[in-house]
Amino acid sequence: MNLASPRRALVRHLLAAGLALAGGAAFAQASVKVGCVLPLSGGSAAVGNQTRAGVIAAVEQINKAGGIKAMNGAKLEAVFGDSQSKADVGVSETERLIQRENVAVMCGAFNSAVTFPATEVAERNKTAWVVVGAVKDEITERNFKYVFRINNKATYDAREQLDAIELLAKETGRPVKRVALFYEGSDWGRSHAANVRKLAAQRGLEIALDEPAPPNQVDFTSQLLKIRSAKADALVLALYTPDQLLFTRQMAEQRLDLPFGVHSAGGGTEDPSFYATVNPKSVAYYFVQEDWQIDILDANKDPRLQEVDKRTRELLGYGMSAYVSQGVSAIYVIADALERARSADRQKLRDALAATDISSGPALFTGYQRIKFDEQGQNTYAHGVISQNLDGKRRTVWPPENRMASTKPVWPVPGWSQRN
Repeated sequence: MNLASPRRALVRHLLAAGLALAGGAAFAQASVKVGCVLPLSGGSAAVGNQTRAGVIAAVEQINKAGGIKAMNGAKLEAVFGDSQSKADVGVSETERLIQRENVAVMCGAFNSAVTFPATEVAERNKTAWVVVGAVKDEITERNFKYVFRINNKATYDAREQLDAIELLAKETGRPVKRVALFYEGSDWGRSHAANVRKLAAQRGLEIALDEPAPPNQVDFTSQLLKIRSAKADALVLALYTPDQLLFTRQMAEQRLDLPFGVHSAGGGTEDPSFYATVNPKSVAYYFVQEDWQIDILDANKDPRLQEVDKRTRELLGYGMSAYVSQGVSAIYVIADALERARSADRQKLRDALAATDISSGPALFTGYQRIKFDEQGQNTYAHGVISQNLDGKRRTVWPPENRMASTKPVWPVPGWSQRN
């Protein structure tokens, strides 16, 4: 009996099987890694983890729907880095994700002071970065080719605050003449204050007080006394969650009256963990520049939005926030670019992001009507809304076209002695 023939047949069979497997592997698309640097610990951890929840919910939703169809159903894989709200840590995490994890694209990093240098690393490595949350104007004013920001920049936030003040004054005949500024002392706060200063001068508003918050503050008594002494009509705030919580508590304790209220540029006053901790009476009538339409869940019945809200509750114990919606938006913008690029190649993906023009779908759960980047990478269609805390709920009061018929702004606001 010739044993060579069966052996040769077996070898041919195994080789054929191996080639078939190899061929199948060639068509099986690997996952696409998306790097995201966020403050998952430290002072901004609450916000960072909300954004992370939005990223996770969007990745799961896209993968469940079949992944990136133009790439044979490639699945998205989110890879996170913790900036700890520190610029140097954010930079090193960016380098790790790009060079060691070999991500196709980056997103993050909420804190402007982290995002500004971290995006420089991405630019040097020719890796696109989709900015999430950070508003420092200069982030998209450096002629970079790989940096794209979906949300407002600081100029937009300040303009919206003053536009809302002017609208409410016009509707009631009760104008604001003097505003006080109090803000955290890093890139975000100082950038916001500079823009308010500039726009206030153009509109004839007097700045009654201009005060940065010292770092690691444990008592705002002296600053609150300065605000009281300034006799401002309204107070413009820009504080992250820990400072916002302490300031709000002490302002309520001191019963500081401001005729036209507190106008916060998001930050801590957009954070659900802030509202879960603070006494609801202490934030009554607060005006907040929101980075999404806070009452959109009442107006938008897209089942995907409701699904994200449900998943957020599972991950965090509470529903969507501005920061969750921004994480969702970033991932859907990246997925849209991947579909058009048909590749995770960094250069092709960058070019696809630059050509983005989205006017429907989950990328707009932030409340925007369109996402389209200018030559600097800024979405010029970005906008927020101004809400007022009425009967324990934040309701959109500006712009008027976003205001629900049932919402009636309170202007001026009652003093502490007039409240229940």
